[in-house]
Amino acid sequence: MARMFLNKEISMRDLEKGIEFEVDLENNNHSDDESSDENFDDLVNNDETELFSGYDKVIKPRYVSGIIVPFCKLKERMEPITEDGLILKEVLICTAGEVIPDKSVVFVHYDAYLDDRREPFDSTRLRKKPYKFLLGDGNLIPGLEMGIRTMKKGELSRIMVHPSYAYGDMGCPPRIPENAEILYEVQIIKFIAGKAAVEFEEMSLEAQKQASFEKIVGVYHCENQMATDLFRRRMYKPAISRYRRVVNLLQDISVANEEEDKQRNEYLLKLYLNLSICYLNVQNPQKALIYADLALKLDPDNVKGLFRMGKALYLAGSYDRAEHYLHLAKKQKPFDKSITQAIKELEKKRKVHKDWEKMFCEKMLGSGETKLKSDVTFEEPADFVLCIEEQMKEFLQSEEMEFTFPPSFNESQLEVVKHFARTYDLAFVSKIVDGEKLNKIAKRKCS
Repeated sequence: MARMFLNKEISMRDLEKGIEFEVDLENNNHSDDESSDENFDDLVNNDETELFSGYDKVIKPRYVSGIIVPFCKLKERMEPITEDGLILKEVLICTAGEVIPDKSVVFVHYDAYLDDRREPFDSTRLRKKPYKFLLGDGNLIPGLEMGIRTMKKGELSRIMVHPSYAYGDMGCPPRIPENAEILYEVQIIKFIAGKAAVEFEEMSLEAQKQASFEKIVGVYHCENQMATDLFRRRMYKPAISRYRRVVNLLQDISVANEEEDKQRNEYLLKLYLNLSICYLNVQNPQKALIYADLALKLDPDNVKGLFRMGKALYLAGSYDRAEHYLHLAKKQKPFDKSITQAIKELEKKRKVHKDWEKMFCEKMLGSGETKLKSDVTFEEPADFVLCIEEQMKEFLQSEEMEFTFPPSFNESQLEVVKHFARTYDLAFVSKIVDGEKLNKIAKRKCS
């Protein structure tokens, strides 16, 4: 029988397999991989003690008050949400908006209590990250899911669940006794309507190809929100994957009229801009250029597209073109601080580059009497080799992560650059970008 620890929620699938529940004190600080939700901000992130200061001890959530109020007393304040009266609910924080629709991706915080226990036997708050699930997939305790179906975004409620809707006659020993009523204190952090995306996934490949424009739009709304949530938590690669998936769907779908085509282009514009900034954040200016260019083809005056094109060209070492796009963006928004700062950084970078070229020329026209310390033989003059090595050392001592060499460098000159890149453990990149050769070195990221 598998053991279940407090750093993982109990699901219906776990119960079907059979589990033994324990608290893992040693591994309570466990950190998840890149796909975790641990960076998701709580909706109620202020001082909860002050938030509930005007409430009596019966109303305060137990995780705030720490006071054990008998279930029988709590029930006096609760209303049934099922015809048999076996699931009760009390709203502690009431919010406006729609009730969570079926097939939504839901983010919740909850604490689960037994009648006579101060500490919860299951708690997302102790794990310090909300629980994410698909409403209607049957993985939640039935009574908890039924309660959540009545809730809205931001709502905090108590849900009292009868054993028949929870862990049944057997319980979940030794942590949960047989025939145990469960109290959940649940808060809805957010939800993303995902019915269209779920239904699309359940379709055959052939049916997906024949899907209506309306169905694809529904998938777009879900995937775009999920990707944006990943982006906000700086999980750029998973975000890119979701954005690109829905881009492909929208690009491939046939539209019936001009209105649908206009709507599709509006969605594609947003996706291209989002992909561009994602690629900028993962230091891939070539891909950022592609999507910024696609965005500008749809909307040539889009300030975000102009700005991201400028940023991508700057990172790619194409300073003149970067200046052109950044100034076009500034013309659209003359007082934008980000654009102004980007132009200042570009001017600084160009000055450094010009200083390097001046130093290089001076050394190339020098006496030629300098001796090489290296035993390696190069085709290039010794002054050129020493100039490159000196530039590498200055780059290592700077805060810059990348340095671009002139596109006019020939193969023998690049051999010198590659040699010192290997010597100082730097990455070397040489490729064609928009018809222009890009030669650069970059510092390796610490693992």
